[in-house]
Amino acid sequence: MKYGLLKFSCYKPNLGDYMQLAGIVQAYKRLGIADEDIVEIERDSLSTYDGEYVILPMTAAFNANHGVKIFPLSPKIIPIFIGFFTADESVAKAIARYEKFGPFGCRDLVTMRMMQKQGVQAYMSGCYSIGFTKRAKTPQNGKVYLCDPPEELIPYIPKEYMEDAVVLPKPHRTMKVPGYHKENEEMGKEYVKNLVAELKENARLVITCRLHMSLPCIAMGIPVVLAHKCDSGQVEECRFAGLDKIIRVYKPSEYASIDWNPEAPDIEWLKEKTIRLAMQKIEEVKNSQGGGYELSDYYESTEKQVYYSGMKASYLSEQQKQYYVRNAWKLERTIFEYIVHKNLEKMHLVFYGAGDKGKWAIRRYYDYIVRAAEFSIVDGNEKKWGKGINDVLTNNDWDINASDNYKIENPRILKDIEKERLVVIVTCDRYYSGPGADIGNMLIREYGLEEEKELYFLDKLNNSMDMHLSSTSAPFYFLDGF
Repeated sequence: MKYGLLKFSCYKPNLGDYMQLAGIVQAYKRLGIADEDIVEIERDSLSTYDGEYVILPMTAAFNANHGVKIFPLSPKIIPIFIGFFTADESVAKAIARYEKFGPFGCRDLVTMRMMQKQGVQAYMSGCYSIGFTKRAKTPQNGKVYLCDPPEELIPYIPKEYMEDAVVLPKPHRTMKVPGYHKENEEMGKEYVKNLVAELKENARLVITCRLHMSLPCIAMGIPVVLAHKCDSGQVEECRFAGLDKIIRVYKPSEYASIDWNPEAPDIEWLKEKTIRLAMQKIEEVKNSQGGGYELSDYYESTEKQVYYSGMKASYLSEQQKQYYVRNAWKLERTIFEYIVHKNLEKMHLVFYGAGDKGKWAIRRYYDYIVRAAEFSIVDGNEKKWGKGINDVLTNNDWDINASDNYKIENPRILKDIEKERLVVIVTCDRYYSGPGADIGNMLIREYGLEEEKELYFLDKLNNSMDMHLSSTSAPFYFLDGF
């Protein structure tokens, strides 16, 4: 089992995100966790992580952005919710589903109250950007640094400060490579590392409106003037709520009374409590669940058959079938689309297996095939590649009596199809043993498919589609594309 750190490799990251990792890094060091046991996981794709089981402190901001795949979390992630922020109601609801990993430690009071609104236990743990170590000495001829101060504040800053002030770039930076890329991650880390070193060595004052500039500086013993952009009591409702216990947050109406020679508050006691909380949470998870996940990592590393829901004979429960029977008249999609969680008009439907059962499946599901955006049939036997499905007919009883003579293709085409569009049906008997199981496990191992996400088995699909409600006195229902 591993220990996780979030990483941020997008094209335009907020470099303040890296600041939030400081307290977790300190916790890992003090727990004696070796570097080789720490893995970095992209914050914006936590749902697709597929490495070893990992304990992951969720110290970041989480919002519902287009193309971001954070929730639901990968089953390989054991989350620790401390120091996190969200201002998005839909994200708060998604996080609340992980109540068994609670209570939830929130970065600020706004996040805490939003989580409590979801009916779960939450408390304010504070921000883990206070985890930086305090500098040993104050520079004799230090510099004033400006990090994104409000424009309205500029006229109030003493002239002697402005003459020699160092203006820092805004925290939202454009990196080298569009999309998500390791170069972006390394560039962001390097910038933050150099910035922290420079401030610790040279800063006598930092003027900013940024949370993740002010808290790290205070932790390092650097005086800060923190000026917010809002007024009329809004500070209590914004992202600084609760954190103003550490440092005064000046509103626009208070700019004229700013103390331009502040002392850095001593927060060593608070830093210690915050880091100890992280250590405690990490140890609790390790001691209560670590052994089981380590065993599972060991067994899951086998090269033998990969588990894929075993003897479960249907993709629908009896209760779900009853629902579909009762509501068939008002459903907007076919039962097939509900099972595979994709719309036919956007689907690339693929049948794996060009034998007799494959030809039968074409007849059985022909209405879906013609509606799908694309359809392919593949087979592992290269002698069939390029031939029509009717040309390899071995049993006239299965003749589909249709003009469509679909060409049989190499299964490698699966690698070129977007998983969001892909639905693969293994058209072989015996999903739990024999050729069906062999093909299924090959598709899982070599192509990264997941059952009930991109991968389905014909036997189970038929059992799902045939609405025989054994738990009721209802008659046999066959819902063929309603």
